[in-house]
Amino acid sequence: MERKARYAVWVILILIFSFFAGMEDCLPQPAKPGKEPKIQLGSISFRIREIESTPSPLNMLEVQIEVLNVSDQAAAPADSIRLVITPKEMEYGKPGTAGSLPSREEIAIPSPLPPRTAKILTVGFQLDKGRPESATFEIQINPPEGEKKTVSTRF
Repeated sequence: MERKARYAVWVILILIFSFFAGMEDCLPQPAKPGKEPKIQLGSISFRIREIESTPSPLNMLEVQIEVLNVSDQAAAPADSIRLVITPKEMEYGKPGTAGSLPSREEIAIPSPLPPRTAKILTVGFQLDKGRPESATFEIQINPPEGEKKTVSTRF
């Protein structure tokens, strides 16, 4: 009887070991050396929103940025992707409305980005001088070596 119990213990240990060895590909894995995720900027769009308030409404410029993980297997860990959004130029139609630009924003994506997926981030800038006619922004992923785009739009 002792021989059967010992045999059963070995069989159970082998099953448990093979179960956990097979689970290695199913569990999220940190990026391995040589398997860094490839992160790129996707589409970038702008929208002006008017928010009702007293005594006058507030104007906000929303910048929507698509961030893509184009890797086949490597996931980007949480907080590993940083975006820097820098206003470069804003033109207003009214004379005398030139002034300071909104401040630069830096944000990190707080959740992981699995392979072959995208996230859209929205960043808002308050417009003190009313509605601009055009705007130019510089957007960069993981500065200083990450991809950088300069985007202009007319409203």
